[in-house]
Amino acid sequence: MPHRMEQAAMPPTAAAPTAGPSAVPVERRHDARAATVFTIGKISFDGRSLPCMVRDLSEGGMRIQLPAPPPPGARVLIEMRGLDPRLARIRWAVGHEAGLSFDLRCCPADIFAARASRSGRIARQPRFPMRHAVPLLIDDMPIPATIENISVGGARLTLPEPLEDGRQAVLGLTLGDRHGIAGTICWSRDDSCGFRFVQPISSVTLAVMLDAARPA
Repeated sequence: MPHRMEQAAMPPTAAAPTAGPSAVPVERRHDARAATVFTIGKISFDGRSLPCMVRDLSEGGMRIQLPAPPPPGARVLIEMRGLDPRLARIRWAVGHEAGLSFDLRCCPADIFAARASRSGRIARQPRFPMRHAVPLLIDDMPIPATIENISVGGARLTLPEPLEDGRQAVLGLTLGDRHGIAGTICWSRDDSCGFRFVQPISSVTLAVMLDAARPA
């Protein structure tokens, strides 16, 4: 059963917060309690889509973290594993955190249940489109590859020839201080394959990379 904590996404009921521990928005203490989530979400606004960390979730909204949250009042589209894309509005933003309220309320219990269906299939993490040519190193031999989309846990690649499942490789991608991302081919179909990272990448690092890759 998820741990419970106070909601973070309802409209402020006091003056704007200031820096420091006392800056926690007062609205976090006035809505129904929210479940702690700690999962990756996808937030879309101003023509871009970025990963965010969902910290807690209630029927009316959620609290998220990302490098540069949208300002209060901004309209966004939010999704996470088990939650289909849902329109919302940013209610407050402090540092790297923001609280948002949904246009239509949700049922957290249904979202948690959808994360693992009765068939045992697990809802996947949000993917982010990214067209980027990189080498895929297999036994120190580079193979040209193109990233079609990416998540914190892996990427979809286009290759000149199919590779067998289970093949270990290193994706020649620099993310923060990581030069080369080790992983395994987890599926292959025609000229496309799935590449699962051995170690998930940071949502903050991924957000910075995706933002930097946007056309000027």
